[in-house]
Amino acid sequence: MLLALGAIALVGIGFLVTWLVLHRHHHHHPQVTVTVRTTTHGSTAATIAVPDVRNTQVAQARTMLRSVGLRETETTVTTPHQPAGTVVSQAPNPGSHVAKGSQVLLTIAAAATTSTTTTTPTTVTTPTTTAAPPPQPTTATVPDLSGQSEAQAAQALGKAGILISVAFVPSTDPLGTVESQARHPGTTVPYHSHVQVNVSTGPGTKPSELVPNVVGKTLTQALAAINAAHLRLLYLKFPVTTRAQAGKVVQQSPIGGNHAPQNAQVVVYLAAYRP
Repeated sequence: MLLALGAIALVGIGFLVTWLVLHRHHHHHPQVTVTVRTTTHGSTAATIAVPDVRNTQVAQARTMLRSVGLRETETTVTTPHQPAGTVVSQAPNPGSHVAKGSQVLLTIAAAATTSTTTTTPTTVTTPTTTAAPPPQPTTATVPDLSGQSEAQAAQALGKAGILISVAFVPSTDPLGTVESQARHPGTTVPYHSHVQVNVSTGPGTKPSELVPNVVGKTLTQALAAINAAHLRLLYLKFPVTTRAQAGKVVQQSPIGGNHAPQNAQVVVYLAAYRP
């Protein structure tokens, strides 16, 4: 009797061992590999395909860009081939992938100027003289920049014949708000000299971005480099007498190699040829 019970027990143990061997791998969870593309700051990169806004009216182009999370910056060109207000070209090109919030440069057709010629029965030939351009000023007066944005300050200084030198200082005011200026309003300075303007880094903590050097680049190249650095571009025209410089960045602020808060504006001066 005991031998029979022992035999039954051995058979049962054998079945149990076999069942464990066959089922021990069936309860592991499947391995899933997830690939996440990250930016240099460690956050998930959200890229957007740039829509094609060429040959559309500028208002429609702005709406299309903003609807996908992009911003526009604009320049004009005189062309007889397209109606005024039409987008002639864009940078980056349609289909390019850029970070959300990037700027797209729109080149917009400007209204062509027309001239009216009046003829008379009698043609009188008179000697013509070419008026000499007015002499360049030697001094400029510093305007009051209190409470203005960086863009407003750069434009106000530009109209006065002064170049802005941007410095970022800690402040809870909105990013780019003018906090102080190195020269008091009404001060006389040399024409096309630099005046330092302290602007706010904005509330909260922002990543510090390395400002790229874009001097010598075209506006399109400068825009791409500055956007890639998570910064924004603000450009003003700067008169030059050398045709080779036309259309290229001749100065910038902050200068390349300095740091600026993420999404801050970098002011670039684009050469405009004036013989």
